[in-house]
Amino acid sequence: MKLSVDFSLLEQAVKTMGAEQIKFDITSEVVPIEPLDIKLNKGFEVNFEDIDFDTGLASYEGRQVLLYIKDHSYGDKIHRVLQDGSQGNKYHVSFCSTLESMRNKGRFERYVVTNKLDGIFPVSGTDTVSNEYIEGETQLAVCQVCLKGINYTKFTSLRTRDERIHFAKNFNLADFFETYSSFFKYMPTGVAGNSKNQYSENWDEISRRTREKYDFQCQQCGLDLHTHKRLLHVHHINGVKSDNSSSNLTPLCCDCHRKQPNHQHINVRHEDSKLIAQLRNEQGLNTSQSWKDIYDLADPGMHGVIDLLEKHHVSLPEVGEEVQNDNNEVVAELELAWPLKKIGVAVSKDDAKAAYRLGWKVYSMRLAIKEIEQLVSSLR
Repeated sequence: MKLSVDFSLLEQAVKTMGAEQIKFDITSEVVPIEPLDIKLNKGFEVNFEDIDFDTGLASYEGRQVLLYIKDHSYGDKIHRVLQDGSQGNKYHVSFCSTLESMRNKGRFERYVVTNKLDGIFPVSGTDTVSNEYIEGETQLAVCQVCLKGINYTKFTSLRTRDERIHFAKNFNLADFFETYSSFFKYMPTGVAGNSKNQYSENWDEISRRTREKYDFQCQQCGLDLHTHKRLLHVHHINGVKSDNSSSNLTPLCCDCHRKQPNHQHINVRHEDSKLIAQLRNEQGLNTSQSWKDIYDLADPGMHGVIDLLEKHHVSLPEVGEEVQNDNNEVVAELELAWPLKKIGVAVSKDDAKAAYRLGWKVYSMRLAIKEIEQLVSSLR
């Protein structure tokens, strides 16, 4: 049914009051919680064939997940695990050699898939001495082989066993999932996003004025976002969200914003990460003169690869390289690339395939780390 409403009196009142029109743009959206997200938070058994490891990380229907074994039936093991979770089966966050071995042994039916973020998991087991079945919850430990396989926050640099144990003990799942947020279409419920209740009631207006003041330009990388204003955030320099003094506010593109200290909670979709890289290329901002520049420009999920490349002293890669076909159409975007060698590293499997068809050799994040010696050799 078509509605016909006369707003002439309202418009006249607005003019009489001398009110000014306020421009605004939508910078966020409400994302409903899907039934699958609720199910994943609780955890459920899944066939190994249903898990996607294309990026090296575990994914289930576009969502980053982890795997663990719920059953701890061996002697009185279940009692010990409930008292000290570190004695239990480790949970896996990437396709490590341990999982590969389990797959070869056909033992994947025992794994539970979940995207819980607190590290506390339901476990169960039969005390084979008393034949008593026991259930409970405990804080399991992360698989260190997984962390090494993706060089998470330079894990391979840890030389001693004590260093690795300390790292694993302090491992934070929320930070881990957020580091690779752009690799996945969806994020776990409870991960991040802006906590609106921490901001002042008029934050949207303050944010708009701040971005306008700086002409919608990121104050770190210099990216002009007039045409993509939703990608420009306003950052509280001192971290206090209630301090809206002009000296404490600066606009940053969402990529630069998430790389600020203690801002890993900001989720940037892979499509937006690629768009920012594309805009930086168009505006001549993707130039790199040092490894620090590479870290600053690249997706955080690539930092494990970059760390190893830097240690091997290879030439600096291009960040966000656009691969074009014979018709000058962009058919793929590589996170890291050496155009003269036609070698690159990609997040998206589709991008990797498209570049491969044009003669490129493209590694996934995990494969680049696993075969780092081969990659380095081909870049010499």
